[in-house]
Amino acid sequence: MNQQKPKIAILHDAFLYRGGGERLVTLMAKVLDADLVSGFFSDGSFDPRELGFTGNIISLGKPVFAKWYRHAILKYRFLEKTRFLADYDIVILSGNCLDAVRNIPKTTKKIYYCHTPPRYIFDFRDRYMSRFPKWLHRIADKVLDREARNYTRQLSMMDHIFTNSQNVHDRLLDFSSFESEILYPPTDVSRFAPKSFTEWQYDSMTDSTNTCKTVKLWNCRSDYFLSFARLSPPKRIDIIVDAFLQMPEQNLIFTYGKNDPMKDEILKKIKWKVNIRAIESPNDDQLIELIQGATATIYIPIDEDFGMSPVESMSCGTPVIGANEWWLKETIIQSKTGKLIEVPSSEKWIENLKQIIENTTQEEWKSMKKDCIKQAQNFSLDTFEKKLKSSLHI
Repeated sequence: MNQQKPKIAILHDAFLYRGGGERLVTLMAKVLDADLVSGFFSDGSFDPRELGFTGNIISLGKPVFAKWYRHAILKYRFLEKTRFLADYDIVILSGNCLDAVRNIPKTTKKIYYCHTPPRYIFDFRDRYMSRFPKWLHRIADKVLDREARNYTRQLSMMDHIFTNSQNVHDRLLDFSSFESEILYPPTDVSRFAPKSFTEWQYDSMTDSTNTCKTVKLWNCRSDYFLSFARLSPPKRIDIIVDAFLQMPEQNLIFTYGKNDPMKDEILKKIKWKVNIRAIESPNDDQLIELIQGATATIYIPIDEDFGMSPVESMSCGTPVIGANEWWLKETIIQSKTGKLIEVPSSEKWIENLKQIIENTTQEEWKSMKKDCIKQAQNFSLDTFEKKLKSSLHI
C-alpha cells in the first residue's frame, strides 16, 4: 500500500528583496511540492512563479516597507494569522518567523531552517543597543534577554534544525547549545550552467563579438566585472563602486532592486561615469547571461552567514572575488574558483580590491572556469533535495 504524501508548508518571514533567502525557500517549496507562505510578498522581490514554483502561494498580509515597525507587524501576523498551519503534516520555518510555532500542534513535524541566529539578540547586541540613549540600555537589555529566552524556547519545540553553513552551525551552538544539521542553500546549477567548457561563446547568449546579448541590450561594455548583491550597507557595494571610480579603464555592472536601501545613494555616485553601469531588476534569464558574460563577480559582504551569489556565479563558470572570512572560505577556493581578499581595515578595502583586479589577467580568470563549475556541484539542487528529503524521511 502506498504511503500517503505528507502535506507540507514552508513559512518564510518576508519576500522583500531579490535575495538568497527568498530564492532558497522557493526552491525548497518546489522540490517538496509544498505550499509557500510568507508574511508578505512584495513587487521588489522574486515572484515564485519566475523560479518555476507552481504550488500554492499564501500571503499573510500586504507588504510593510517601513523598517521601524515591520518587525512588530510581522510578529503579529505570525502569532495571529498562522493557525491554518495546524492542517499540515510538516511545517518548515525559515527566517524570523518562529512566533508561528505556537499555532503548530505537537503532532506536526516542525523544522527550522536557520539562516542566522538573530544578531540583534546575540553577537550584534552592543551594536543594536548603541542606537538607543544610554538611559534606555538597561531596559533594552532586559527586553533582549527575554527575546533570547523566547528564541531558545522556540528552538526546543523543533523536531529538526538545519543551518546554512558551518559558521551558522557554530554560532547557533554557541548561543543556544542546540545542535543542527548543515544544509547548504541550493543553486539550480543546470539552469546556470554554460553550454560549453571550451569557449565563452554561447549560441543563445552571445554574438560574433563575444558580447553577451543582455549586455548589448543595455549598451554596456563587453569586458566587465559584475556585482549582483543587494544595495545595502552589509553588502559593501559602495566600496566596489568606489574602487571602480578609481579604475576608469575597468568596467563594472551592478544590479539592484527597487526596494534596495542604498539605491539612491549609489546611483547618484555613478552618474555620468561611463565605466560603471547599473541595471534595475533583471529577470532570471537576463541575470544568468550577465553572470556568464562577466570576467568575474565581486562579493565582499560584512558578517555574511551564507550568500547565494558566489555559488550562482561559479555555476556559470564565472570566478568570484570574495572576502576571506566567514562562510566564503567554505565555497571559494583561492586561485581555483576565484580570489579571496584578506579582510583589511576599512581604508584598505579599495586598495586590496584594485590590486586583485589590476594584477589578474583575463587568461587567469578564464582558467578557473572548470573548477568553478565543479565546485558549484557541491551546492546543486539535486544534492540539496536528496539531503533534505532524507532528513525529513520523505
